[in-house]
Amino acid sequence: MSSRKIGALFVSVILLLFTTSVIAATPPKPGSSCTKVGTTQSYQGMKYTCIKNGKKLLWDKGVVEKKASPAVTPLPIPSKDSTLRTYSVQMEKAYLPQAPSNGWDDYRCFLLDPKMDQDSIIRSIQFIPERKEYVHHAIIFRVTAIDLPEAVDKSKSGTGWSCFGGSGLGGMFNTFVSSPWISSWAPGRGKDVLPEGYGIPFKKGEQFVLQVHYNLLASKDGKIPADQSQIIMETVPAEGSSIQPLDIDLLPAPVELACPSGITGPLCDRATALRELAARTNNSSVIELFGIGAVCGQNPLQAKPSLVSTCDKIINKPYNVIAAAAHMHLLGKTMKITLNPGTSREQTLLNVTDYDFDNQVPVYLPKPAKVSSGDVIRVECTYDPTLRQKLPIFKNQPPRYISWGEGSSDEMCLGVLSVTKTP
Repeated sequence: MSSRKIGALFVSVILLLFTTSVIAATPPKPGSSCTKVGTTQSYQGMKYTCIKNGKKLLWDKGVVEKKASPAVTPLPIPSKDSTLRTYSVQMEKAYLPQAPSNGWDDYRCFLLDPKMDQDSIIRSIQFIPERKEYVHHAIIFRVTAIDLPEAVDKSKSGTGWSCFGGSGLGGMFNTFVSSPWISSWAPGRGKDVLPEGYGIPFKKGEQFVLQVHYNLLASKDGKIPADQSQIIMETVPAEGSSIQPLDIDLLPAPVELACPSGITGPLCDRATALRELAARTNNSSVIELFGIGAVCGQNPLQAKPSLVSTCDKIINKPYNVIAAAAHMHLLGKTMKITLNPGTSREQTLLNVTDYDFDNQVPVYLPKPAKVSSGDVIRVECTYDPTLRQKLPIFKNQPPRYISWGEGSSDEMCLGVLSVTKTP
C-alpha cells in the first residue's frame, strides 16, 4: 500500500468518524528447545518453564497453574424458570480454515439462524468451538435488516465468507469495532450465564453472524482440521419480562510497539509493517488502525511507539456498567479501565495486573457503576514486546513493528463493557 493510498484511507476514516458519532497460544512441547532459562509460558491451566538439560535449553513437562479468583461479589444463580427455552444452532457445513495472502490467520463469518419463534431475552449463551485449540476468538454480530440480504447471498456456499475486521457486511467501513456485537468468546470463557435481572434482546426470526478467528500459528504444519462449531442459547419470552437489556460498549486504544533495542529487520519499519499488515489481511485492518488512532487523539500517520496504550472515551449516553473484560494478545501485560480518571469521582472498573490470554473471563462488578453523559472512561494497556523473541509460537516469525491488528501476531488493547442503558 503506497503512502498516497494510506493517506487516502486516513482521510476516509476521518470523514466516517464525523458522519457517525477474545492467540490461542501453542503450548511448548515438552523436550523442545527454548531460548532462556527460567522463561515461563502459561497455556490452558498449565505453566511451562525453560530448563537447562546438559548443554541444551528445553521446555519442561509443565505443572498445573492455580489462578486466584477475582475479588468480586459472586453472582446470584439465576432462578429456574419454566419459560426458559433452549435454542441450538451449528455451522451449516464443516469449514476447513485456510489463511489468505500467505498469512496465518483466517477470519471466517457464518450466517446462523436459531429459528427463534418469539421475541426473546437471552439469559445464557455459549459458543462451543469444535477445534478449541485453534480458535483465537469468536464474536456474535447482529445482522440488521438492511444487511440480511447480503449475508444470505454470502452464505450460499454453506461455508461462510472471509471477514477480516467486522462482519464483512455493509461496505468497506465495516470493522471489528463498528459492527454491532451480541456476545463474544475468548480462551477461558465457557457458558456465559447473565446476572439475575439482565439479558440480551433477540427478536423473532432474527439471525446473527458468527465470526471465528482461526489461528494457523497454533498448528505445527500450518494446517488445522475442519471445524463445525455451534452456539447454544437459553432464552425467556420478551413479552411481560422485566429483565433489563444488556448492550456491549467497546473501549479500543491504539497500539504502537517498536522492535526492542538491538532487534532489527525490514518489518521493524512502521510503514513497511503496515503495508505487510494490509497485504496479509486486507485494507480494513489499516482503516481500523487509523480510525482508532484518530478517535484517541493521535495522528495515525505520525504515531509514536510506546509500551503504554491509552484512550479516553467521552460517554454520550448514560448507562450502568455491569461487567468488564480485557482483550489483548500475547504481548499484553496489564489493563486498567477507569471511570472519570483524575477526578474526585474516579472509579476503577477493571484492573488486570497480570494479563493471561488464556483466561479472558469477564469480571462482574460488585454493584453496577453509574455512568453519566459527559463522563470519561479511560482504557490503559501495557506490553512487553520482548516476549516476541521468547514465546515458541513466534519462533519462525520475523521481528516487526507491532500495531493494532486482527492477526494473531498483531496486538490489541480492547476493553469490553457489558452495560444497561439508563433514561
